[in-house]
Amino acid sequence: MQGEICFHDFLTGMRTGKKVTLERLGYGLCSADMLSRIETGERLPDKLMRDRLMERLGFENDGFEDFLQPDEYGLWQTRERLLRAVDAKEIAEAERLLRLLEQADAKENVILRQFCLAMRAQLMQYQGASEKELQEVFGTALSLTVPDIAAGKWDGRLLAVQEWNLLLEYIRYGGDAGPMAGKESAGTCITQAFEALLTAVRSSGMDAYSYVKICPKAAYYLCLEQMKSPLDSTACSKLLQICAEAVENLRSCMRMYWLCELLEIMEQILEIYTGLLQADSPKYTPASFDRAWNRLMEKTAKTQSLADTAENETEELRVTEQPDDLESLAALSAQIREWRIVLTEIYREYGIPEKMENSCYLYTQTQNYRIGDVVRKRRRMLGMTAQELCEGICSEKTLRRLENNKVKTQRAIWGELFSKLGLSPEYHREGIITKQHDVITIYRNAKDAMNDYDMEKCHQLLQRLNQMLNMNIPVNKQELERMDCVYRYKKEEITLDECVSGLKKALRRTVLLESIINAKDGLDIYLTNEELGCLYSIVMKSRESTEEFDMDLLQSVTRQCIPENNINISMYELIMNGMASRLGDVGEYEKSTEISENLMNECLSMRRMGMLHHCLYNKIWNRMETAKKEFL
Repeated sequence: MQGEICFHDFLTGMRTGKKVTLERLGYGLCSADMLSRIETGERLPDKLMRDRLMERLGFENDGFEDFLQPDEYGLWQTRERLLRAVDAKEIAEAERLLRLLEQADAKENVILRQFCLAMRAQLMQYQGASEKELQEVFGTALSLTVPDIAAGKWDGRLLAVQEWNLLLEYIRYGGDAGPMAGKESAGTCITQAFEALLTAVRSSGMDAYSYVKICPKAAYYLCLEQMKSPLDSTACSKLLQICAEAVENLRSCMRMYWLCELLEIMEQILEIYTGLLQADSPKYTPASFDRAWNRLMEKTAKTQSLADTAENETEELRVTEQPDDLESLAALSAQIREWRIVLTEIYREYGIPEKMENSCYLYTQTQNYRIGDVVRKRRRMLGMTAQELCEGICSEKTLRRLENNKVKTQRAIWGELFSKLGLSPEYHREGIITKQHDVITIYRNAKDAMNDYDMEKCHQLLQRLNQMLNMNIPVNKQELERMDCVYRYKKEEITLDECVSGLKKALRRTVLLESIINAKDGLDIYLTNEELGCLYSIVMKSRESTEEFDMDLLQSVTRQCIPENNINISMYELIMNGMASRLGDVGEYEKSTEISENLMNECLSMRRMGMLHHCLYNKIWNRMETAKKEFL
């Protein structure tokens, strides 16, 4: 597969781009020699190892399209069913699935065994196990991949978010806090350990979406532990800053992990802080929330660009100038209380607990596909016969066995099949294909600049991407054309019709729009995230263009986003929100509201806030329009 970017190429590029040594990345997982063999392509690790290595390099795994052999897909399915059972507190079903995994090769596969122990601990928490029992299970799980946790040797390690979580739980239940042991009290020891953990996570170089999975939880438990002792003004100020930073990170990433807990504890801290200040200043007037919040966040460490943090940079938790007057505290308290009440009401309306009750979200993945399913669906969507597809690549018998998921298939074969189907066999975790870490950083910054309407910066970054990316790879050409088209339309350099035309051109780099339209009535559709994004933009922008698309087109491709009850939430929420908006525009208020209700339920379950305000607005708008219609 000369010239392709395989897993080992991508891994090497990301590791060297982040200046991580073989020893540091492989610590507790495999030897430097074994990792070197993986990077040269001599050994292909299983999916769990591939995921863990990428997670240690700071890449969030959820939202990444991965193509699996039948056995790996089966294992992933069992893990996902177990996660759903644990999350729903279906103890009997969870125990059954857990035994299945434990009877598999969990003894040989330390990552699978660690996952099983993490789920076992979760069930033990539900059943009221003692702190000592939980400490032992969490410690055993962590030691499988972090063997020298004692004496604080975890500090400075490059760990995956799941490992940081196990460490957090281990400390929480009284596990050896390393260098903090022997301090004044156990409470002081745990508090300092949590602070050290937050500092270590900051300097680990993980991306923002991985960071927000662990930072809010660590901040919450740090505050919870410290509040077991009386707080003075300095402590209140410090804890408020830690919480505010965590909330800002969540807002930036549009996530809600531990958000209700953080808001609740911020209320409690503000109440204590206000009580401490009231003796000296009994009278006050209301102040603006924005002013108070900005003061709270002033000079706070910027954690959104964690992936660019220097390897050895350590940023200590610090207290800066904080709002220390009653006016500001009252404004903060009122707004935070309002946020918490609104969130609680929404969660309860949909029958979903507002508090985080488990850590299943750290392990959930939503875009894993069997190679055979992708080949079969794509072939049928394109209207190709088996003979046409396998010509010059393999026998029809081999293709049939692959499409029916009967056997493992060599990468050389399915890679050529993918290429013939307009799919990229390369390994990638972004909308572009590259093995250069700096190029991925530029791509992420370009997307952020476009979302922030910073058109000058976006243009500069797109120009750099055009120079640095391999444009012989159709996926790269497609994504850059799509971004350039949207950029030019936002800059009013092209008309809406020209924008739609450009998006169709970008889509044709890998698949014809006509193939999707012709296949829309069937279930056999497979489109990549990039293709789904192009299609969505074409359909939504066409409503104001001279061309109009049937909404059934979007509705049919949305089925792909829900394979076997595992929702591809990032594309699902985008497409379904667009459908709800369009249906409302044409007077289908009931259908529109139903879609928004379903979407809100999924987003709340997955702790995603990006579309909640759209859904709420759409429901209110539909209600008002319905009332107008009835009145008239």
